[in-house]
Order: sequence, then structure tokens, then C-alpha cells
Amino acid sequence: MQFDDQVWLVSGASTGIGLEIARALAACGARVALAARSADALQREAAALAARGLQALAVPMDIRSDEAVAAGIARVLDTWGRLDGIANVAGNGGTLSRWCDAPSHGTESMFAVHVLGAERVLRAALPALVRQRRSVVVNFASTVAWVPMPGAAAYSAAKAAVVALSDAWRAELAPLGVDVRVFAPPHTRTEAGLAWPLPLPKVFEPQWVAQAFVQSLRRGAARSVPGGNGALLALQRLSPGLARRIMQRIGFEALRRVEAAA
Repeated sequence: MQFDDQVWLVSGASTGIGLEIARALAACGARVALAARSADALQREAAALAARGLQALAVPMDIRSDEAVAAGIARVLDTWGRLDGIANVAGNGGTLSRWCDAPSHGTESMFAVHVLGAERVLRAALPALVRQRRSVVVNFASTVAWVPMPGAAAYSAAKAAVVALSDAWRAELAPLGVDVRVFAPPHTRTEAGLAWPLPLPKVFEPQWVAQAFVQSLRRGAARSVPGGNGALLALQRLSPGLARRIMQRIGFEALRRVEAAA
């Protein structure tokens, strides 16, 4: 995949993985719309990219709002006249907690951002994506979409829904020239990621994840699980019970750490 002159929209682009992906795409020659709720942070980051001679646009957008998403997509099209790719990064897992202790609206909130937010962006952008006849939408998932983790019931369910929707969208939209993919990053050193004290041997840097994302785009992978987590998914196919026990051990140990620190 060549990124020169392509236009990409990256949600959740004010910090963390979303910001690093926006930076990486811009460095590859794409014109990048940075979308998130924090207008000041977006303006600052877009200006920093412009100072390096890269093309970037700050697009304040709350993906929970039909009006905000429609306005954001319209701004991208008014500025650059096209849209070639979307990275649906926005969202985080919140703080780990037992489902019975979580607020009653927790599952609804997770689905509102991760599932309905991704759907809302795709619906608003679809006419522009179809016009390109060759466009890409990448929805962000997580290993817990396939192997749910205690302490993250709502997040696991939301990401599982993202994977299911993405598979259906991929089949339905392929004849229209829209390639829908899934990217599931490893545990990453972001503010949201560090809220999950998982007992893992490595925490990846957002810059590494962004480079892995660009590489997955170049390979054309329908599903990418970098950083070693693919091994757990392979194990799940061979021994679902063992994979489940491994994830349960990780989740309950992380919960113990959260509860001990409270």
C-alpha cells in the first residue's frame, strides 16, 4: 500500500496509540485528519505535524454523537475532497473491576464507544469511501475479544462485537471496494493501558504499535494481532480450555493488584 496523497481519518488521535498512528501515517506521506474530543490537543498535534512539513487536520469529534461525526467527516471532505482510510482507534478499557462491582451503565458505555462509535463513523464515511473504489477501514480490537478476561467483561464483550461486525462488514462491503480489517494491538504503555496492571513480560510502546499498524496495512492483512498475542489465539484453537485458564490467571492477578492498590 502506498500512502502518498491518501487521506486518512484516525479517531482517538489526541494521545496514545491513535496519536502515534496519525504521526506514522503522516510520515508515510498521507494526509491525516486527527479526530478526538479534545480540540486543544488536536490543534497542538496537528500544528506539530505541519511544522515538520506534513499534512494534518484537527477534527474535533465525539464518536458517540451522530451530528459530531457527520460534521467531522464533512470537514475532512471539504478540506481534501476524499477519504481513503479510517483507523477506528477511539476508546479505552477503563479501570479493571469485577463485573458485579462495576456501575450498571458500564457495559452500555463500552458499547457506545467501541461498537456504536465505530459503526457511526463507518456509516457517515461510507459514501466517500465507496467513491474511492479502493479504501480501507481498520477497526481496533483486543486479544480479549477472542479470549475474554475477568475484570474486563464489558470491554471483552464490546471488542468481540467489533470483531463480529468487522467480519460481516468485510464480506458485505468488499464488492463496493471497501476493505474492512481488524487490528488488535498488544498491551501498550499508554495512560489507559497502564490502568490495567497485567502480569505480562512486556508492555509495548505506542510507537512500536503504530509501526506494526503501518506494516499490517502494507501486508493487506485482514486480521493482525502483533506482539505475540497471536500465539494465545493459536493456542485457543488447539486447546480452548488452556487458553481460557491462562487469561483467567492474568485477569485475576491484575484484579488482585488493582484491589491491593485501592
